[in-house]
Amino acid sequence: MPRASSSGIPNPAASQQTKFRVNPKRSYSERMSETRAEIRRIMKEALRAITQDPSASMRWPSYWKDVVCKYRVVVEGWPHDDVPFRNLSDVPNLQKLEILLRGWQAGEIYFRRLSEAEFTVLSAARAAHIDQGDQGQSRET
Repeated sequence: MPRASSSGIPNPAASQQTKFRVNPKRSYSERMSETRAEIRRIMKEALRAITQDPSASMRWPSYWKDVVCKYRVVVEGWPHDDVPFRNLSDVPNLQKLEILLRGWQAGEIYFRRLSEAEFTVLSAARAAHIDQGDQGQSRET
């Protein structure tokens, strides 16, 4: 029988309310989404800080053009052996996302400004890869 309210009137919804915890454990999917969101927030803040552009944002599909060429910065310290450099939505599991989150939080992954000489070398290397038909991301990205 449903519990009565403080006024003594039966409350049929009360039996349904007892099925929900005050602080439910987050699902794996929710934890992945929250971790992705935190990494994205950190990356956006870091990119905006180094570029001094309040509207700068990470653009995975056009990283070369919209981040490297436009701002002359690259992501350093990315753990390529553990997590391929790609859109965070394509990172397959929470453990890999947590590797990235810890790296950004610890300053082991960060944006680094390129000198014009470094940019020229990277541009030439990228052009050579494209000429050879390899349009994948290089480890320099």
